[in-house]
Amino acid sequence: MPILFVSGVNDRSTIGVTLDGNGQPVYLIDGNASVHRRLPLPEDVTATFLIFGKGVPQHSIEFQKPPSLVFNQIADADTHRGALERCIELCDRLGTPVINHPRQVLKTTRDQVAEMLQGIPAVTVPRTLRFNPRSPEEVLARARAEAFEFPFIVRVAGEHGGRRMVRIGTREDAAALHALPFDGRPFYLSQFVDCRDERGMYHKQRITFVDGRPLLRHALFSGDWNIHGRVRDFMLQHETWAMNFAREEALETRLMPGLAQAFTEIAGRLQLEYFAMDCCIHPDGQMVLFEANANMNVLHNPFPEMNPRLQRLHAQLQAMLEKYSGERLA
Repeated sequence: MPILFVSGVNDRSTIGVTLDGNGQPVYLIDGNASVHRRLPLPEDVTATFLIFGKGVPQHSIEFQKPPSLVFNQIADADTHRGALERCIELCDRLGTPVINHPRQVLKTTRDQVAEMLQGIPAVTVPRTLRFNPRSPEEVLARARAEAFEFPFIVRVAGEHGGRRMVRIGTREDAAALHALPFDGRPFYLSQFVDCRDERGMYHKQRITFVDGRPLLRHALFSGDWNIHGRVRDFMLQHETWAMNFAREEALETRLMPGLAQAFTEIAGRLQLEYFAMDCCIHPDGQMVLFEANANMNVLHNPFPEMNPRLQRLHAQLQAMLEKYSGERLA
């Protein structure tokens, strides 16, 4: 039977739409690990199913025989709770092996992950709490009550890519909070950890885990603390691709082996077969972990120079799918 890839619609029941090169609509489903769409897989051994949140009527899916494997691609515990709960019902009914069981994905909100990953040697996890402030003044009051020191980060839960997030360095910075929507939705408050190097650059590495095995996806740096993929233009003004690859090789061969036990502990506590984490690995081998979940963009690649690294990741994913499903994918 095929491998079943399950995706989910967010709790607002909204889907984005864009146009392809031929002017045809392409539907965009947020909050999902787009493995089935990004990974080259034989059509005869895969199937897909889209789950809506609990507020939308939906027919159940029926199989003459259960699929050989369920790959749960629903990845955002903040925005897709309803779809994840329905996916739990599906997985329980099928009794099939599951990659990224939705029960575990529901535990990957930022506050839960920060709590789960405390106390791992060589790993600093900034304290994070979730709350529903109604004003900037409530944010400052909660930070004071919970003994958060300046600077700290305030972000809207479920937002990604550096959107709707501000760093508050002093009380005078509180005016920046007015850019956030105080309408009752949940926020995260996180202690800021300064990860600048001797040049004043901030660093962020993204490490992908496939069946417990870590693989460096990329290593970014910027003069700005809010680092995301768009900083690549900045990086290419300061280093060539060859220098970038040399930096990544040093991370993989000199620093990451010293964190092997920490990586094993992180994967064991999260109990996800496929996820990624953003972190800063310092030259002394200490690591600051920013976030860890299954909802990270690791398979999209706008840079041909990164193809070899992505091919390694594809190979690991295919090997994991074959291991858990018993299907031949090549």
